[in-house]
Amino acid sequence: MDKLALQDFIGSTLYIWLSDERVITGKLMAMDCELNLLLDHVQETRLKDGNERMVGLVSVPRGTISCIRLDRSRLDQLCLLRQEFMRQVL
Repeated sequence: MDKLALQDFIGSTLYIWLSDERVITGKLMAMDCELNLLLDHVQETRLKDGNERMVGLVSVPRGTISCIRLDRSRLDQLCLLRQEFMRQVL
């Protein structure tokens, strides 16, 4: 129960590498039972030519995701919040 789950990252900015050589950056809003993601304020970057565009609200199918990352400072913050929550519950 002390590990972070995907739903703990809601509200965090994620950096997602897609299988078609694009990277999208956006705030995680929700996910469904199949782990498809809903991101808002999405910026898309094509790795081949570096073109960027803002695309707003995007649904990202799980099968297209190669890699997901987030800022280390945000991860550390989420871990501390989880530890504090667990101390208060136990």
